[in-house]
Amino acid sequence: MSLSDIPTDRLHRFRELLGLSELPENPLARWADVLGARPEDFAERIQAFVQESPQLRIVQDNLPDPSKLRRNWMEWFSGLFRQGLGDELLTRLWRSGQAHVAYNVDHRLISMAYALARVFLHEKVVASVPGNDAPPVLRAIDAFIDFSLLVETDAFVTFATRCELDVIQGIAHQVRNPIMVIGSQARRLVRLRGQDVEVTAAAQVVLEEAARLDALARSVTHYMDVSQREPAAETTPLSPILQAVLARIAAQPDRLKVVLDVAVAPEADRLAMAPNDLDTLLFALLDNAVRYAAPENPRVSVLCQPNNGRRGFAMLTIENTGQTLTAEELTRIFSPFHSTDPMATGMGLAMAKTIARKYSGGIAMGLIEGGTRCVLTLPLAQEGAAPPDASAPR
Repeated sequence: MSLSDIPTDRLHRFRELLGLSELPENPLARWADVLGARPEDFAERIQAFVQESPQLRIVQDNLPDPSKLRRNWMEWFSGLFRQGLGDELLTRLWRSGQAHVAYNVDHRLISMAYALARVFLHEKVVASVPGNDAPPVLRAIDAFIDFSLLVETDAFVTFATRCELDVIQGIAHQVRNPIMVIGSQARRLVRLRGQDVEVTAAAQVVLEEAARLDALARSVTHYMDVSQREPAAETTPLSPILQAVLARIAAQPDRLKVVLDVAVAPEADRLAMAPNDLDTLLFALLDNAVRYAAPENPRVSVLCQPNNGRRGFAMLTIENTGQTLTAEELTRIFSPFHSTDPMATGMGLAMAKTIARKYSGGIAMGLIEGGTRCVLTLPLAQEGAAPPDASAPR
């Protein structure tokens, strides 16, 4: 599997959150001759830790170049004083995190190695830096190590998740071919033995289950795509997508004809989301609301307004009549594959939750008198941001 591209914007955001992006210069550069003079001493400290850990020792001994691990730590150590937190360090850390996944290294050991780096540098500061200068140097060291571990961990988690998702997506793709064969053979059986009631009934069950499995495989693939796709803070008008989604749901032959009440505040009508993510999110939630509305009084309401409790976000509320969920079921409603409908895939609400969280939002569902309420928190587009050109290629 090829390595993932470096998410430069996200890593720069990490650097900004740690207060490291506004530094006029590398605060450790002036202490390079004192603290960074002997990177081999630091590498020896890490090497001793590696030798004490059977898992790390096996990895090192089986590298094409067993000295590479030691050399990498020396270069990281020297780079703190020579290069600071530039793109060269970001690249090194990102590749390091992915390599740790490839070699199946326990990430707790990596965290321990960075903790040892912190201890080593603190000892050097205490021994070599004048007392008045020590506090800012220690703060800089802590920030640099925190940033290094954060980037490495992000790479580790991103690549590990991608590996898992690729396996699941591959299984879903491979399963579809046998499902198609099973379905075609069941239809052939109906054609050849259609006069036999029992055979026809059994074949129909096979066809229904094959259709459900095919829908499940497609839903899993869609879920994997949604999970792996990076969030895109595009300015996207809510109302047109909302109306298009409601029209698609209404066109489905097995859906109730519900009474709709839609209200979108003008100041909450532009969201910072990719249009396809917003479409997937709204379809999952609104299709669920329509599907489970009370047959005797099918009503669905949609309200979107600024979230007074969270600046820069909108609050989207979807309500329907009818209470088809128990309190216990509500605790599992957003879990993948959970559904009260035996023919449903149970992936729609899981996708909705994934998308909401991907955009730093939130989602919750609860029972109200006479119905169910779902509340979403989604990011508003910044004032002055223009929506994307609909005619531009995507």
